[in-house]
Amino acid sequence: MVRGRIKAVLVVAPAGYGKSTLMAQWFESLRGEQEAQASWLNLDENDNDPERLLHYLIAALQAAIPELRRDPTLDFQAPVTTEAKLDALGARLADFDRKLVLFIDDAHVLADGQALQVFEWLVRFAGDSLRFVIGCRQVPRVGMPELRLRGELVELDQSAMAFTTDEVESFWHERQLGPLDRRAFATLLEKTEGWAAVIELLTLALNEEPNAAKLIADFSATERGVVEYLGEVVFGRLAAQQREQIHRLAQFDRFCAELALQACGPGVPDDLLAELQRRRLFVIPLDRKGQWFRFHHLVRDYLRRQLPRGLADTTRQTLLAGGQWFHDNGMPDDAIDCAVRAQAWDQACQWLAASIGSQARRMGSGTSVARWMPLIPREQIDRYPQIRISYMSTLAYHQEKELLQRELADFESLIHAWERSGGRDANDMDAMRSTLALHRLMWRALSDGGVDMLPHAQAWLERWPQARPRMLGDALIAAAYACKTAGEIDRGIDYASRARQTLSGHGGPFGVSRSMLVTAVLWLKRGDYRAAQSVSEEGLRFVAEKLNRHPEHMAYHHAVLSAVQYEFDDMAQAVKELESELAAVDATGIADVLILIYLTRARLQFLQGERDAGLEALSLGRRLGVRRELPRLTITLAAEECTWLCRFGEQAAALDLARQFGFDRREFTGYDLLADKAARIGPRLLLAKSPEQALVQLEPAIVRSREKGFHHRHVELLILQAMALVRSGREADAAGAWAAALELGERFGYRRVFLDDAEMVATLSQAARGRKEVPRPAWLQARPKAVLLESDEQLTRKELRILKHLDSGRSNGEIAESLFISEGTLKWHLRNLYRKLGCKNRSGAIAAARRRGVIENGPA
Repeated sequence: MVRGRIKAVLVVAPAGYGKSTLMAQWFESLRGEQEAQASWLNLDENDNDPERLLHYLIAALQAAIPELRRDPTLDFQAPVTTEAKLDALGARLADFDRKLVLFIDDAHVLADGQALQVFEWLVRFAGDSLRFVIGCRQVPRVGMPELRLRGELVELDQSAMAFTTDEVESFWHERQLGPLDRRAFATLLEKTEGWAAVIELLTLALNEEPNAAKLIADFSATERGVVEYLGEVVFGRLAAQQREQIHRLAQFDRFCAELALQACGPGVPDDLLAELQRRRLFVIPLDRKGQWFRFHHLVRDYLRRQLPRGLADTTRQTLLAGGQWFHDNGMPDDAIDCAVRAQAWDQACQWLAASIGSQARRMGSGTSVARWMPLIPREQIDRYPQIRISYMSTLAYHQEKELLQRELADFESLIHAWERSGGRDANDMDAMRSTLALHRLMWRALSDGGVDMLPHAQAWLERWPQARPRMLGDALIAAAYACKTAGEIDRGIDYASRARQTLSGHGGPFGVSRSMLVTAVLWLKRGDYRAAQSVSEEGLRFVAEKLNRHPEHMAYHHAVLSAVQYEFDDMAQAVKELESELAAVDATGIADVLILIYLTRARLQFLQGERDAGLEALSLGRRLGVRRELPRLTITLAAEECTWLCRFGEQAAALDLARQFGFDRREFTGYDLLADKAARIGPRLLLAKSPEQALVQLEPAIVRSREKGFHHRHVELLILQAMALVRSGREADAAGAWAAALELGERFGYRRVFLDDAEMVATLSQAARGRKEVPRPAWLQARPKAVLLESDEQLTRKELRILKHLDSGRSNGEIAESLFISEGTLKWHLRNLYRKLGCKNRSGAIAAARRRGVIENGPA
């Protein structure tokens, strides 16, 4: 496994067949291995929380690779998505040059869909340096078929794990249990079916049995379950107090000495755990320090089923005492689990509500709340509104639009019920109403519903001006976002500034970053790219300092800067900004950010003469907009595609696409997104054959852009107007429009809005030749095709990971899945990769990478 091509060993057998023992022996054998390290991860039912699972997974890997602790994204309290953490983990593991064998015990407990996705990604995509030994009761639902197909999986099943007669005899003699004839060994094997745990139980039963022959005869003849029979023999010999302590301890999935002292009643000896280990009573250590333990699952389940008389009534007390210990020691999930199992719903809600207030949960995604919601009766949760509110925030964070809408409706019904009952304080009720209204604003934002959002945001701010700073800040950001959509730029910038001021110093760094992003996007819409650049550069510094370089927020500001650098004609820097883009933006990014990324990506490819690649990027972005229900993304990219088809002279294709989206319409009841795009696409389609009609359609759009102060859009429309005037034979008027466009472009530093329409610019420059009032800036002169970056530029970390995936023969879909990006984003990275390596396809990239020593010769 360490030196060969085997990726994973899968040990599958029912409880008690020695999976953990075998894996522990293998684990110890790797301690002296020079070429590999080993780490261990025990799973239990609580690990179906993907946040918790990822926390313990990263901790296990950090134990073997301390360098992983340097990445702030991998910190447990880092408030980033699961995808972002896994992406960062994959990047770090790609730098690890030794083999690491990760032992994962009890993988069968994973049933939650998101937890299984984490496990599948780990097994399939975590990197070539990682190997796995997986113990479970049944074959995991995910991850194995591909390894099996590729010949990278070794499987051991129940038949391989069962003891043979010789092994039973050897085990018997090792325990010094006295002579036994061969026939008796065969009888025992038949009765136990080679079940290791049962054989161990039998040896324990015989340790203090004066009449071993009789016990074996009784055991062989009994029709009762072998575990129940032997369990009664082994545990029935213990003193009553010790037996009670063991049964109490078995209520916990994991335990330590301090927990045992608090939860197992008076008289617990300090050496209880050591005594259990000495007597081989199936206590399994969970860490190298010998602090945490668990009972073997087979024995734990037996002890929970077979409670001594009178102890059943104390189980709830035991769980609550243990839960209190977990709560006091900062382990809220374990505490809540104890309360849920004890059906102490009020206590479970109290601990859950307390965990919501902790810094980790307040800054995180709130997955823990979502985990407990279906396990606690709704009528109990309804007594704790903060839990409901946290759950709604969780749904918003994960962009679960339908679930959020249902939860909002349910919460509104609850508020109405409270109002009818009159049992709540008026201030509390008002706070609930403000929270509901604010979450409705969040739902509108998630649905990209900025068009009708502004009056709702203003109404909220007017009704609750004294709200808590974080709520007020969120409402101000919503209002700023709505102003951008409505074209109220100055008011939006004011709202965003007030949001930043409100949130600063009130524990709202994420809100501050969002306010800066909205400000930058507002400046882009105004057309002041320098102001947008300044805000996003400040935003990057803020995120780096205050948010530990939070990957998503860094990516948002890099997206703004990529658009700015493209317009300023700094192609190399625009590419670098896009290369800083985080994978998960495709899945979680807001519409404005995705629009900037896909527009800039396509434009850079057009600039390089890659027509098909640019059109494909726009098409893939449109499909992403449909999939994520972001109509602005879909419509904006369709309008961009129409624009470039016109530039390529493909009028028929442009007209077909325009008709599909309604860009060819000339009349609209209001000025919405579609009307805005039609005002720019329609005139392009009319320029060749109906320039006068183009002028008619352009006039109201030009007036609106001038009145609103949309400078960049004004320049674009002036260029179209000047061209339509030339085509109409009105060259003097065309010169005036052209001069106005150049003056605005020079004032704000625009370049690509002119250069991307190279044929129009050449025509207009020629028509204005000799007119002193029309400037002729040097940057308008024809130039060779831009070279974005030098071909010997270093590959990015992501490109190196992609290369390794290419070398392993993975498809584009598999590579995209492993990096949490869309196939469109992958193709962008592939083209950059091919350009840097001076090749045109996969095989060329692999060959070039091997020549440069970037990847090793032969299969990875």
